[in-house]
Amino acid sequence: RYKFEAYSGQGLINIAQELLEGTLEYEEDLIAHIYTCTTCGACDINCKSVRDMEVLDAILALRARCVEDGWGPMPEHKEQARRVEHHHNIYGQAHGQRFDWMPQNMQLSKGSGIAYFVGCATSYLYPEVARDTAKILSAAAVNFQLMMGEEYCCGAPFWRTGQRDVARKLAEHNLDAFRRLGIKTVITGCAECYGTFRGFYPRIAEPDFEVLHIAEVIEKLLHEGRLKPASKLKKTVTYHDPCLLGRLSEPYIPWSGDIGAYGYHNPPKQWRRGTKGVYEAPRSILRAIPGIELVEMPRNEENAFCCGGGGGVPAAFPDFALWTARERIGEARSTGAEALVSSCPFCRSSFENAVGSGGDGFRYQDLCELVAGAL
Repeated sequence: RYKFEAYSGQGLINIAQELLEGTLEYEEDLIAHIYTCTTCGACDINCKSVRDMEVLDAILALRARCVEDGWGPMPEHKEQARRVEHHHNIYGQAHGQRFDWMPQNMQLSKGSGIAYFVGCATSYLYPEVARDTAKILSAAAVNFQLMMGEEYCCGAPFWRTGQRDVARKLAEHNLDAFRRLGIKTVITGCAECYGTFRGFYPRIAEPDFEVLHIAEVIEKLLHEGRLKPASKLKKTVTYHDPCLLGRLSEPYIPWSGDIGAYGYHNPPKQWRRGTKGVYEAPRSILRAIPGIELVEMPRNEENAFCCGGGGGVPAAFPDFALWTARERIGEARSTGAEALVSSCPFCRSSFENAVGSGGDGFRYQDLCELVAGAL
């Protein structure tokens, strides 16, 4: 988008090194440059195909250093931190309204050990997705509970903008709530929450709970025969892999030791290469819905193009976020699909802003919307 190598993963690592060595000094334009990145991790997994190195962790550490030194993050990211401090969500909406989406007849199983973690974006922006998710779980007789007032923002926006203290505080609250409520399995339909639980929370404490994305749950329920899509939808769709459900969803394994010549790690380090993300589950679900034809975009799975919705970019650089989403929408349209399907509220926000009125009826649809509509 910005044409210069300084915006690449390698460029940001060079900037980090020069700041550490004192050959480069902070200035406002440099901070804006550092935050013009969706932290999608594409550079990370591509670099690892050549040499083992933590490109994304270096970029996130660079942002954290900017915050520690009093230069970061961007003003819009500071405003999100202010909102979450008072309301426990990034939108500044009343915490007491987080579960206003709940149907009156919704059946919950307190003490089941399984919690549906809704997330900020789904709760406040897309309540219909939360209702669809609850409908699917109830149709399959899954006993689950909600955390209600104990559910806070997962911390993803702050981890990815270098506001580590804010992210840690939110993570510690949620981890404590999981323990107090006896939650052993956390189900979420938000890719940002999912990737944060698996990629950031292990840096705070050793996980004592299982995290499942709703796509993984639905795939299992279909296999067991507990969900049986009956309605024929007759539609051609293409699927978008969210970054934090795909290449960045592998669990983080803490490591400490010595790094020698040629990147040799002692003791050996377990690398997150992006190849073990949640790729097959959503595709298996789409193929199981009668009448759905799934076609693939050229860039998919660990090589999928980002929606533009991560890393704090939509808040600080909405023009870049929109440009990114339009690039992906163009790729989706090129497949001949009628709809772009994904399973992340941040992807939905990006794509719905970008899809426009092309006159061809092309639209974005959430995976749970399709499943719930087929039951």
